[in-house]
Amino acid sequence: GLFDAGLVASKAGYGNPSEMPVFVLGMPRSGTTLTEQICSSHPEVHGAGELTKLGRMAASIGLKLEPGRSFGEAVRSMTIQQWHALAEEYLSYLRLYSPTAPRIIDKIPHNFELVGLIGILFPNARIIHCGRDAIDNCLSCFFSNLQEGHKYSYDLETLGLVYREYDRLMRHWHTIFPGRIFENRYEDMIFDQEGQSRRLIDHLGLTWDDACLRFFDKVGSVRTISRWQVRQPIYTSSVKRWKNYQGRIQPLIDALGDLAEL
Repeated sequence: GLFDAGLVASKAGYGNPSEMPVFVLGMPRSGTTLTEQICSSHPEVHGAGELTKLGRMAASIGLKLEPGRSFGEAVRSMTIQQWHALAEEYLSYLRLYSPTAPRIIDKIPHNFELVGLIGILFPNARIIHCGRDAIDNCLSCFFSNLQEGHKYSYDLETLGLVYREYDRLMRHWHTIFPGRIFENRYEDMIFDQEGQSRRLIDHLGLTWDDACLRFFDKVGSVRTISRWQVRQPIYTSSVKRWKNYQGRIQPLIDALGDLAEL
């Protein structure tokens, strides 16, 4: 019942060849907003923000993890016509945000749960995974408390365990879709802004544009906690910030285990 390589192979050709969708995903507070801002400063990229559409579509075909129902079951039973219709529905939705942009970014962090669906629906879509120092990432979630939906961010130990599950799932997706997922490290964007920005634009299959280095000039529609930060040039104070709290976060470090970069 798993979402595995065999399942993906059996659905080859079921997707839509469009290169328009770009999925920026990862844990909340992992650099997804900054990534979208840099990419959408390119004239051929439109940043549509955090779209719940894919999650709603997944729920409609029974893909949300329900007890007793296997993740792969609903997917296995879908016909090629149903796959094509789903892809069309999503692309039409993206086009509402920009009728002409060659690339449109959907930046909802929790789409990391749906990479399997994305990989089958859009075999040519770009998937950008935002990764960050695990302790920094978890503490940033803890401090910002995020929205009500992220109950796990109130307790350090739970947060560390949730992060481990997320990491395990991302490794699983890499195994199933080798070479499909671009690993975008937050720290690389901070310390090598131009180099990493060029790698991102290259991954999108576009020609470099210097506008991407002035992402903070662009008046975009940034509606998340990070909106003040992306109005500033790159700042480095958020890297290894956790060391300021070293004596008080042991439950988080223990829960992260080998993912904690001490």
